[in-house]
Amino acid sequence: MKNVNIQKDTESVKEQINQTLKKIHRKMVESFNISFTYFRDIKIINQSELLKQLTQRMRNDLKENGMIYSDIQWKQVCEILSKKQVTGFFENFAFYNPKDEVLYVNEKMITKYPEKIIPVCTHELSEKLLSTYLSSHLEAPTQALVKAYIEAKKTNNTKKFHELLNTYIDIIFKSVFKEGCCEAIALQTLRNMDYEIEVASLEKELQIGHSKCIDLLFDIDNARSGKRIKKDQMRLQHDRRRVQAIDEEKLIKEVLRGSQIIKGLSYYLGYPLATAVLEKYGIKGVKLALEKHPPLKAQYFASPQAYLTQLEKLATVIEQRR
Repeated sequence: MKNVNIQKDTESVKEQINQTLKKIHRKMVESFNISFTYFRDIKIINQSELLKQLTQRMRNDLKENGMIYSDIQWKQVCEILSKKQVTGFFENFAFYNPKDEVLYVNEKMITKYPEKIIPVCTHELSEKLLSTYLSSHLEAPTQALVKAYIEAKKTNNTKKFHELLNTYIDIIFKSVFKEGCCEAIALQTLRNMDYEIEVASLEKELQIGHSKCIDLLFDIDNARSGKRIKKDQMRLQHDRRRVQAIDEEKLIKEVLRGSQIIKGLSYYLGYPLATAVLEKYGIKGVKLALEKHPPLKAQYFASPQAYLTQLEKLATVIEQRR
């Protein structure tokens, strides 16, 4: 695929990706004994169209949760996603829309980063597997945050906005772990096929990224219980009007910016812990962790054994109750 002419060979490339992913899908079903549907279609689209699709999905999700924005406001959202430092992230990007079961792939990834195609798309297959396997629906970070924001907006008091902050931090940890689980499932599947060299290279990249980024999770923990919160409490107690006048447009920009950071780093941050859970407890352990006891402390991502101990206690309690 390295020298492909995307304009002439789109259908050929699409078929290559489709056939390879179908094999990976069969292997994933066999390895984890979970039957889930394959993508209804794969669409290779340019970057502007991909951003359009992604933005529309965001808009629909927010609308379903009671937040409706004007065309002017969404034009501003599109401008944020179109900035140079943001669009670079989307070059290695694919996503599937659960509502139409279509996998959307950025054509730039095919022409510039062909080695990323299979790992990235296999990650999306893992997302589909988990969405089928989990008994409870895990909300997307933006959806959960919007619900918390709406509740805080109703009351307009300081306590609710502090709860909003804590909710957002919990969402970050849950999202990081879930993305790590998807990556762990994807790479375990590829390792069981003919991709040992590629998996070894990816794991090295993930390990380096994890060591560079792990302090970010500790910063988030500090934001939850450290001096920054205390300073905010003092400021907000003396400026309640400012709390009541929080700008929704500013908030949505912060949500988008935060989501970009989370998505961009979650593979690195969540993979070691998710791999430890998957290797020790299998896919059932992943389900238990995501549904009953998600890791909400930075120390768990830095030292997986501490979390495995907590998960083992929970598994023992559940087993004793049966």
